[in-house]
Formats: sequence, C-alpha cells, structure tokens
Amino acid sequence: MTETLIKDMPQTKTEFKVVQTGDKIHSINKSGKPFHFIDLSYLKDNILFHGWLGYRTNEQIQEVLDGHFIELYEKHKCKNMLINNQEMTGTFAGINDWLGTYFMPKMINMGLKNNAVVLPSNVFAQLAVEDWDEKVGGFTSRNFGNLDEAINWLKSA
Repeated sequence: MTETLIKDMPQTKTEFKVVQTGDKIHSINKSGKPFHFIDLSYLKDNILFHGWLGYRTNEQIQEVLDGHFIELYEKHKCKNMLINNQEMTGTFAGINDWLGTYFMPKMINMGLKNNAVVLPSNVFAQLAVEDWDEKVGGFTSRNFGNLDEAINWLKSA
C-alpha cells in the first residue's frame, strides 16, 4: 500500500510528519515513532476514530488536534468521536484546560454529540482522562475498558 505524505516535519512546529496509508493517518515524531493515528474506516458509521500512541508532548497534541485532525472533522462532520488511549503513556493533564475551553467547544459547534474514550492502562494517563472529564462538557461522553464496547455504544447513539 502506498504511503502519502500529508505534512512534512518542516511544516510543523513540533517536528513531526503526517502520513496516510490506506484508511490510516499517522503522526510520526522525529525519532520515527507514531504518536497519533486517525482511522478513516469508521466514517461510514459517523465516527471519527483516533488515538494516541506512546508518549507525546502537549504541544504535539495541540498541533495535531488543531491542525489536520480538525480539518478532517470539519470535512466529515461526524457526530461521534472515538478516542483510543489504550497505548498512551505519560500524562496530558497540562493540555486539559485548552481542550476544555478551546478545542472541545469548537468540536461541539461543528456538530459533535457523543464521545467514547477507551481508557489507557497507564495510571498517569488515566488520571489525565479523569481531569479531562471534569473540564469538558456540552456533549455525551463515556469511558470504556475496551474498544468493542466503545464502538458499539457509538453505533447505537
């Protein structure tokens, strides 16, 4: 399958590139490790599915979400979002204020209704999800222990 470069490192502030292979879009850090993905195969179910892999900085989170991610959301206007954090490490609590006051209100204004989060196994990332839950609102959000439960809930929402 052919890999298409969407954004190269010199085009980003936090030194990552964005590539697409089939239905998968990956953000890859300067060490060559993916730290974020978007799976477009769930668009047919009105779900924008994405997730975090390993460690990433708060600046990378902000640049991904307010960059190619929000552009995809605006294009497809899914009412459901699925965030898979199972493979996330480290915390992201430092970005939660930005998520709660800027990013999520923007998503809600574009039509977001439901959000499912698959919880990470990493305790620091779990605490950050709990903090996130307290700072965002205006849509229905549920946390899940596995991906299948989250997908089934969104499909029935």
